[in-house]
Amino acid sequence: MRSMFLAAALAAIATPAGIAQTCDAEPTLVGHRTANGTVRAQYNAVERGEWPNVVLIGEGLVETGLSSRNKTAAWSNLCAGYAGSGEYEAAVSACGEALALRDNAWRALNNRGAAHWLAGNTEAALADFRAADAASTGEDEVTANLAMASCTSAN
Repeated sequence: MRSMFLAAALAAIATPAGIAQTCDAEPTLVGHRTANGTVRAQYNAVERGEWPNVVLIGEGLVETGLSSRNKTAAWSNLCAGYAGSGEYEAAVSACGEALALRDNAWRALNNRGAAHWLAGNTEAALADFRAADAASTGEDEVTANLAMASCTSAN
């Protein structure tokens, strides 16, 4: 009897359901870099997770006469900065500004998805992650966010 119980317990551990699956708890925010020096500085702040710096640079940057490409990047970075700072509504709005300039800006879609995720709106997040995946060329950050969303919803 004891050996049957032990065998059953070992079988349960060996099956995929018995193996604990780990999920990333936080989505990945992504910066957008351009040749513009100030946008590049904002991007570097995103990469270092310096959210107050990202917001400070971005709020001044989006009000300047940047090209459409640079302004899309600045808004997308500002979205990441707001999301990283916990200002999710502002993040969604900033990403909306980037997407108004370029509707297939995968970084803005990814970052808006991250803001939605962090705010607890998983359906909107998943829709944005899927749209970012369709607009990108298999970017690692988008793939990681899709995996996180799938893993978390499966658990």
